[in-house]
Amino acid sequence: MRSIHGVALSSVLVLAALTACDPATEPAAAPVAPGASSAAAAATTGASVAPAADAAATKTACTKLIKAVDETAKEAAASEKIGPPVGYIAVSTQYIAGSTAMSEYSRGASAEVTAAATEVKAAMDELDEAWNANPKKAPSKAKLDAAVKKLKTACAA
Repeated sequence: MRSIHGVALSSVLVLAALTACDPATEPAAAPVAPGASSAAAAATTGASVAPAADAAATKTACTKLIKAVDETAKEAAASEKIGPPVGYIAVSTQYIAGSTAMSEYSRGASAEVTAAATEVKAAMDELDEAWNANPKKAPSKAKLDAAVKKLKTACAA
């Protein structure tokens, strides 16, 4: 048994060493002319690309976040119509899924959008807890509505 582990470990180490030294996997470095002007140009180029990338990531995140909010609301309303107890358990589950989507889709977005998505997530988590605490009475969605409004405002900016 000991020899099998030794062979497996040796194979992994050899594979790691070969992969780490493979020139095909290393990025090619762009030639840079020496001098302060090329360093300043490189710094300027890097700075101008970052906001554009952030804006694109934020736009993508907003699209996904708003879609997830709309789907969660639609599915929760449909589940609520089923009635207790099964329908109300399904409502709770929809808010859990929506809350998870807020965490997932807000990654890479601007700070404002991320903060707004976090508020929506917290409101959905509270609704989940409220449905579980008293499944016979529908809780208020006012906090969720306000958080969604903030998210839409942040995404519109």
